[in-house]
Amino acid sequence: MRLLLAALLLSLSAWAPAAEVRFDAFYFFQPDPVLQQKGVTADNLGRYSRTLQSKIYQTLKKAKIPATSGYLVIAIRSDGATASWLDMSPALHEYYAGQIDDIVQKLPPFEVKSGIVVFAMKMAVDTPVQTRKARPEPSDWADARKKISHPDNIEELVLSVWPE
Repeated sequence: MRLLLAALLLSLSAWAPAAEVRFDAFYFFQPDPVLQQKGVTADNLGRYSRTLQSKIYQTLKKAKIPATSGYLVIAIRSDGATASWLDMSPALHEYYAGQIDDIVQKLPPFEVKSGIVVFAMKMAVDTPVQTRKARPEPSDWADARKKISHPDNIEELVLSVWPE
């Protein structure tokens, strides 16, 4: 009888709701001519973002995460290095934020001819409501803006907060 009860409980736990991750609009920190000069195309960005979204979905689909929405900000340097920042409200637990950062670090990026490409994707977890913020601003960027000579230069800003 206990074995039957354990099997029933185990099967019911598999039906427990999982985290539903949704992605929406992109935000580009650089204008189209700059992105084109750096070699960004709709095809390479599309392939990269679809793969990234799929890997994040697969990672978080079995997690129990409180509803949150905001932006996933990604930077890709011309040497192939990548970095990411989350601007989510409420903040995503650091464990899951670390998993997302690991995915970004391990996923081969598209080629960037020079400098850094910085973009963001709207992301919502366990809510159909996307953020209403017009522009992503990860928490550590505000302090960094105060310390750099050109606070509106996204490449300078990103380099100043780049995790090493």
